[in-house]
Amino acid sequence: MIPHDCVNLCQLLNGRAAGHQLSLAEWNTVIQLARSANVLGILFHRLDARDELSKIPSVVQWHLSSAAVIAEKYRRDAVQEVERLWPILHACDQPLILLKGAAYVLGERAFAKGRTFSDIDILVPKANLSYVESQLQWLGWGSSHHSDYDQRYYREWMHELPPLVHAKRGTVLDLHHTILPLTASLKPDADKLLKEAQAFSEHVSTLSSIDQVLHTATHLFMDSEFDHAFRDLLDFDGLMRELKPGDDLLDQIIGRAVSLDLLPPLYYAMRYSRLLFETPIPDSAMLRVSEAWTPKLGTTIMDWLFIPVLLPPHTMYQSSLRAYCANKLLFIRGHALRMPAHLLIRHLLFKAFVAPFIKEKKPSS
Repeated sequence: MIPHDCVNLCQLLNGRAAGHQLSLAEWNTVIQLARSANVLGILFHRLDARDELSKIPSVVQWHLSSAAVIAEKYRRDAVQEVERLWPILHACDQPLILLKGAAYVLGERAFAKGRTFSDIDILVPKANLSYVESQLQWLGWGSSHHSDYDQRYYREWMHELPPLVHAKRGTVLDLHHTILPLTASLKPDADKLLKEAQAFSEHVSTLSSIDQVLHTATHLFMDSEFDHAFRDLLDFDGLMRELKPGDDLLDQIIGRAVSLDLLPPLYYAMRYSRLLFETPIPDSAMLRVSEAWTPKLGTTIMDWLFIPVLLPPHTMYQSSLRAYCANKLLFIRGHALRMPAHLLIRHLLFKAFVAPFIKEKKPSS
């Protein structure tokens, strides 16, 4: 079901395989897959933690260590950006709550060592969003989407503002007020997320460990694009392994998913994380989730769709007809889950036939 080359990469990441057991030809493929999935730096740190780097060919070590250097540059840049951000949020009487990649890396989560990310995501209460945005604008942050339609699309329907880009540094900041679009079929309560947020340093917080599990699952399985799906599923695996979930904790995760209306993405994340990374989730937990919710189309159809897009986005996998069809169908599914039919049709028609002929407004200087 999972291609052999991908199994090699997954087992190197989860510690089930040792690097010295692979031939150079196998390593060549693993490096290509890991690079396409943006997990090459993560692989370096996991092999290093198991004291395996010295046992693999030097040419392989070079690729891995180069990726680790790049990942460290991402981490340093993020640290500097957060050092600039927290005083702004503090002045707005708001905590700095990081989400996703920045939260994992700056929170020094072991599974995220070597992880890269392209932007910084933060969570702000919806009532304070405009004020925080205005303060950021005074300090050089400007919207990256300037058409009237895009501004309305984000501000009325989405779970975040249009991405903000700093005028000098070029860094990207996403201001979220919840974790799913307001028009989505699932309705997680952002106040519950904010209430359970936990500090991991003097000035910076993130979601609780359980809510991070659910957010990672939601971000992946309620989306319409899967370029980073392999890495995001690896995040879920890492979060679950750090939690070391026994029956009581799994009951808490499932109960929290029910409370936040997030059972469907949790079901998919548990199913496919076990399949790719052998995440230690017992059958009893899968049974409890599947008793509460199962796919309407059945697992056979959803496996046919999800498995190809969860593999690393390399041409050896993504150029197949099955992968092409799965990506297109899941693109439609993702939009349908995020918007009701009347809004979705209007949005797609606008983007297809009107937006190409609209000239975006230039931001004022």
